[in-house]
Amino acid sequence: MTIRATSSGAPQTASTSKNDAAQQAAQRAAEAARQAAAEALRAAREAAAAARQARSELQSQSFSATKQPAGQNTVQGSKLEQKVLLAETEARNLGKAAQQAIQHANDTARAAGRPLPFAGPARNTATGLQDTYTAGAKASPFSPLDGGVTLAHFTHEPLGVQDAGGPQQTAATDSTSSTTAAEATNAASSPEEAHQNLVNAQEAYDDAQKKTDELNQQLNTELAKLGPGLTEEQKQQYVQEFRERYPDEFAAEAAAARELNTALNDPKLMEAARGNPDIAEECVEAATDLSGSPEARGALEWAAKAQDPNGPAGTAFAGLEDKINDDVTATALSTVAGQLITEHDGDVEAALAELSELTEPLVPLGKGGAAIKTGIQTIRTALASGNPEPLRQLAESSKIGSALAGAGVVFGLASAVSDAQRGEWGDVVKDLAGAGRSGAQLAANVMRTLGESGRVAAATGEKAAAFLGRLAPAFGVVANAVILADHFKDFMDDPSVGGGVRAFGDAVAVVGAGLGTVLPGVGHIVEGVGLVLSAVGELLVGKEETERLNNESEAILREMGLDGDVAKTLAHGDDQPQQLAEELGLSPEQIQELAKNHPDIFDAPGLGGAVIDAAKACGMEGEDAVEFIDKLAEDNPNFAWDLLGVKPLLEGDGTHPTSTEDGWRAYVQGNFPSAYAHATENAPELFGEEAESRLQADRDYEQAAGSIDIWNSYARLCEDHKDDPAYTSRFIERMEEEGTLDIFVESVANYGLDMDYEGAKAAIDAALETGVLTEEELQEHLDGDYGDAWRAVMES
Repeated sequence: MTIRATSSGAPQTASTSKNDAAQQAAQRAAEAARQAAAEALRAAREAAAAARQARSELQSQSFSATKQPAGQNTVQGSKLEQKVLLAETEARNLGKAAQQAIQHANDTARAAGRPLPFAGPARNTATGLQDTYTAGAKASPFSPLDGGVTLAHFTHEPLGVQDAGGPQQTAATDSTSSTTAAEATNAASSPEEAHQNLVNAQEAYDDAQKKTDELNQQLNTELAKLGPGLTEEQKQQYVQEFRERYPDEFAAEAAAARELNTALNDPKLMEAARGNPDIAEECVEAATDLSGSPEARGALEWAAKAQDPNGPAGTAFAGLEDKINDDVTATALSTVAGQLITEHDGDVEAALAELSELTEPLVPLGKGGAAIKTGIQTIRTALASGNPEPLRQLAESSKIGSALAGAGVVFGLASAVSDAQRGEWGDVVKDLAGAGRSGAQLAANVMRTLGESGRVAAATGEKAAAFLGRLAPAFGVVANAVILADHFKDFMDDPSVGGGVRAFGDAVAVVGAGLGTVLPGVGHIVEGVGLVLSAVGELLVGKEETERLNNESEAILREMGLDGDVAKTLAHGDDQPQQLAEELGLSPEQIQELAKNHPDIFDAPGLGGAVIDAAKACGMEGEDAVEFIDKLAEDNPNFAWDLLGVKPLLEGDGTHPTSTEDGWRAYVQGNFPSAYAHATENAPELFGEEAESRLQADRDYEQAAGSIDIWNSYARLCEDHKDDPAYTSRFIERMEEEGTLDIFVESVANYGLDMDYEGAKAAIDAALETGVLTEEELQEHLDGDYGDAWRAVMES
């Protein structure tokens, strides 16, 4: 046989043998393309069946709605509309993909001289499916459905049909088939073509992801602004309405991930990487993106092939093992674990068994494989014992260990049957989330796994509803654990941490919106609370764009059914809802009431802040605060601007807050008599003889804080007012709050005069009398490091 070298250095046979080899390759490519197309058609049919079922439910709801009074069942109808939209969008995308795959299979067969495998009903089916769902009609469940979209009926057609007279071919389903669907679709004929396919797929994925990132950033920013002005159910409805506006954009990212998976796992790409380190780096970056997507299994598949020295890539990735382990495998493990727990309907043993099977090719490959083997065994141990402790050490071993520890926590939460058990698994997150970068990474891995589980469940509809009902409390456990963790936000710059939080936040809202379940954590995670938004940053947009976003937000709120005035006020305001909730303890309903009745408060941050300062100074909270603001308006319709004008005069330099609050109360008393009367009636702790004594103590406490002999000055003030328990006990209360009470007692014991001893003892006795200090707390001080000083003062 004559052998000659091509320009790339690869051996090639002489022309006759070359033609034979080319024909065989064409035959193999044609068969692989046929299998891929058959698989694509199967997926499209399943999606169409799900869409028909969703449409049927919508029609049933419509029939029921016609028998109900106007306005009833609108929430349920809206959720069914969302379900139909998602199902039909998926069916449309899969129908388009099937049509493209069929066209590719026919073209490949024609080039190989084979009969066309999809020239009959199957081809028409894919075309009909795409046409059906491209119509874009969206019927309301509360209007006639006569003009609704007619779904294609093709469920029982054969998977693959040749031309008339040709044998029928069915899709290969053998899991040991050497060519996967991902490899077969648009398979490259050369390493150069495979590289170009990767570049194209990566660009498409980056563009699609950029768009969805911008949309999610916009959504998070809007929810952060609206904040506590919406109820949990309204927040989820807002997410639903928002995503309804951009179905194609959100669907495009999933489609682009499928294309990226196809390009990345093309065997020819491994050949390209083997001869070019830059291409190898590009492959790792693509796999990193894929690892956090719905196609994360493809990332694990690729990682095994890339690290196998005897595989098609050879040693092309020899210097990139750590990056592959940390950025690809670890993230993919978190993502795939979430998918599996939902796919197995919460059966953690089955999910873990499949995870073990999926990662088996990785186990023999270096330290990453060893970490996987150890991690899965540790999860089994923790689940068998019901004790999450083994996962703590695993979380600190490596990024792969952290990913598997996070998966183990989610598996434990999913299998827990009581709040107490969920609390034990959640404590792992709470304890480690604020304990350094590795702990933050564990928390983020838990969030990614749980978020992916929820995303998959939401996409599968009713079948997953029961499972989500069991999983829902886990969202709350994890959200609260992260919110309460100290310093977790400090590590949001880590992509693995920020990415996990964003995946969790998006899933919480989408799951709740899709299934009509108010999942815990929406208000904390999706809304922001410094987590999601600190990861992606604020939207930096100009005035015109801000107005456009505000108008869109207003439209969404109106579509949700909010009063038009409320929708306009909240959408065009700033962070007043957050201020009103945090400072005055207002509920979403109360904030919406204020938005309806007093929109001026929301016109600018300073207006709302001035009203809040006046209300706080008068001791107003909750419903009392709402009525107080109503009274302000009765006394002066321009109350907000009035209070804003006087605010700079009352604030001072900020060193004497009690004097500032005195000023606010005096101003309200002199200018808003109805509001002041309401305050005196409903805030007895600030008005009356005892309240005045406490306020005078605050004034004196702050005034003496600047003296050189601060502690003895406090003691002498207490000695001067020793017959006023309300006054002297307030000194003890302030020092206890500030953590300086032991220092005060020690200073008096060591440097005080008799009058100082008397004043300190009078204040402590008053604190015991008024309940500011309990006997148990006193004993703790006596038994503590300053016990001798306490005894000296108490025995004086």
